[in-house]
Amino acid sequence: MRKKKRKFVAKNKSYTFIRLAILLGILLAVIAITVGIVLLVKNRSAFGSVAELPFTADDPYVYNSSGFHYIKDGNLCFHDPDHPDKDTSLALNGENITLIASDSITALYSGAALHIIGAADMIDVGGEILSASCGKNHAAVLRKDAAGEAAILVYDSTGLLTDTISEQQAMLLDCGFGSLEGSDMLYVLSMSDSGSVPVSTITTYTYGETGAAMSGVITLHNELVEDVYFASDSIFVAGTAHLQRYDKEFTAKAYSLLTYGDTLLDVSDAGDKPLFLYADRAEQAALTEENPVPSSVRLLSAAEAELSDAVDRTVALPEGAHSCFAIGGRFMVFTKDTVYTYSASGTLSDTTTLEIPCDEAVKLSDSCILLRRGPEMRILNLR
Repeated sequence: MRKKKRKFVAKNKSYTFIRLAILLGILLAVIAITVGIVLLVKNRSAFGSVAELPFTADDPYVYNSSGFHYIKDGNLCFHDPDHPDKDTSLALNGENITLIASDSITALYSGAALHIIGAADMIDVGGEILSASCGKNHAAVLRKDAAGEAAILVYDSTGLLTDTISEQQAMLLDCGFGSLEGSDMLYVLSMSDSGSVPVSTITTYTYGETGAAMSGVITLHNELVEDVYFASDSIFVAGTAHLQRYDKEFTAKAYSLLTYGDTLLDVSDAGDKPLFLYADRAEQAALTEENPVPSSVRLLSAAEAELSDAVDRTVALPEGAHSCFAIGGRFMVFTKDTVYTYSASGTLSDTTTLEIPCDEAVKLSDSCILLRRGPEMRILNLR
C-alpha cells in the first residue's frame, strides 16, 4: 500500500510571508554591504597605495625621486619605499642641520658647512649659510661672510666651486634652480631700495657643458617678489600684485595677471596648463592650528604662451579641511578621513574615503603625498 505524502500547510500564511520578506531584506542588505565594500576597496586601490615610513613628524626629512633622507637619533638615514632592504644609516656630527634636495641631488648644511651627498668632502663656504638650493647637477648657497657681505656660491655635484655671484648695489635675497635644455638654470633674486620705489631684479644663469653664463634679466618696479617658478618653457614670477609669465630662454615678458590681495600657496604644471593655487593674503596670515587652511581658495590656470588663456575659479573648502594643494594638474583637499579632488577649473570630480585617517597631508611630488597621523608618517602613491 502506497504511503500518503505528507502535506505541510501553513496555518498563518501572512506570518510566513512576513518572515520571507524579512529574510529577503536581510539577504539584500548583505549583498549591498558586500558590493559597497568591494567598490570602496576598488576605489581606494584606484586612488593610490599607502605604505608606512620609518620616521616620525619630529624627524627632519627631504624627498626626491630616489626616496627619503631623514635625520633620526643623530644619524643620516635613507629609505627607499620601493626597496626598503637598501636602507642606509650614517652617523652625523653637528647640530641644527638642514636638509635640502632636488630630484637628483641631496645636501645638508649647518653654519658654514655644506655637504653634497655623494661628494668626497665637506665644504667650508667661508661664512654663514642663509639658504641653499639644489638643481639637477649643482647646489647653490646664499652665504654671508664675517664682513657682512653676501654672495651666492655654486657647486657641482662633486663639490667643486663653479661660480661666485657677489652682492653689488642690490641686496641678494634668494636663489633657486630650474632647467633649460637639460642644463641647470639658476635664478638670483635681488632688491634695491635706493630710489623712490623698490626695484626687484631676477637674474638667470645657465650652467652647461661650456660653463656658467648669465642668460637673462627680469626687472620689476614697485612690486615685491614672493616666488619664482620654472615651468617647461616659462618663468612665472609671483609678486605682491601680479602673476607674470616670461619666456624662459629670452626672459621676455608675455603677460601679467592681477593677484592683488592674494598670496601664492602652491603650483602644479602636470596638467594642460600650469595651475596656481592662491588664498586671501589676510586670511592666510591669520591661520592657526585649529584653522590650518583658508575657507576658500582661488584656482588660476594660465597657459605657457603669449596669451594667458586664463581660467579663474574660487572654491570653498569642505568643512573639516586641514590640508590642500595643487597636484598632478588638479586640486586636492584633505579632511581627517576624506579626500576631495577638483579639476583645474574647480569642479569636484571625485571623493575618496581614506583607509587610515590623517591629521595632515603634504605634497611631495605630483604623484606622491605624505600623510601624518599623530607622529606616524605614511606615503600615498597616487595612481
